[in-house]
Amino acid sequence: MSNKLDENIILIGMMATGKSAVGKELAAKLGRTYLDTDLLIEQKTGMTITEIFKDHGEECFRDHESEVITGLKNYPRGSLVVAAGGGAVIREENRYNLSRAGLLVHLKASPEKIVKRALKEGGRPLLDVEDPEAAVRAILEERDPYYNNSDICVNTDNRSVKELAEEIIKKLQGG
Repeated sequence: MSNKLDENIILIGMMATGKSAVGKELAAKLGRTYLDTDLLIEQKTGMTITEIFKDHGEECFRDHESEVITGLKNYPRGSLVVAAGGGAVIREENRYNLSRAGLLVHLKASPEKIVKRALKEGGRPLLDVEDPEAAVRAILEERDPYYNNSDICVNTDNRSVKELAEEIIKKLQGG
């Protein structure tokens, strides 16, 4: 059996579950390149995610996201840690391309934690609503079947980035 650490690591999960912070920590610990699909989209378009949503709509954003995810196949196996956008799993082609690009690690958090973190960070177009927690619950209900189809699941509530990175590495090593 091949070592799961020989694969690229693709972090999936809802916004504000720690994909970026944990991804950077994992990449540093493993000596890999860290990629964030949202940042790649911003570099490609010269616009922020918020601007793309506002000026061109979610569908346009999702099209850019699919292009970026398709491009992950061009990187060598075992060279990346990728933080995928929270909604990347919505499209079937993205689920297929993400699973082909590496091992899927689902970072999970409670709706309360997600809202607290996301509102603190700001710039979350999907939470610009009257009841952000209800919005998070509705989004999770839609996406959880896809998130839960990952290779590994880790709960990020009340855990440090370092602890999470170490747990993911341990799970990838079969522990």
